[in-house]
Amino acid sequence: MNDDSVAWDNVYSVGFEPIDNQHKELVKMINELFESCKQGTAAADKAFLQTIKRAADYAREHFSNEDKYMVQASFPNLSAHRKQHDDFLDTVIKSIQDFNAGKTEPIELARFLKKWLLTHIAESDKQYSPYLAKLSG
Repeated sequence: MNDDSVAWDNVYSVGFEPIDNQHKELVKMINELFESCKQGTAAADKAFLQTIKRAADYAREHFSNEDKYMVQASFPNLSAHRKQHDDFLDTVIKSIQDFNAGKTEPIELARFLKKWLLTHIAESDKQYSPYLAKLSG
């Protein structure tokens, strides 16, 4: 594993298995992005682009699932959390456009995704943990 790769750690767990499993999948995709960055070829750029689009689609699906659980659990900060997700997806779309235009390097985008995801899980997603715990109980 290189320095940029992410190893899943239970510190990222929100204590709700469906969400934790989706977060693990997103971490796996980020690691795939870092792996493709190491290749440094046109083929690697193509693989990176395919992975980033797949990750964005998966993130959209994950956010929808997370949203559904937060509604069921009556999470009080739902609208602020939704805005974080929307802002993130807007940034990813812009970053993909920048990548296609040669304005950003794959490693920069992969590092941004890693930082955002881990920070979002640790700070924002942890806030709904006590609410979602009621759903699994």
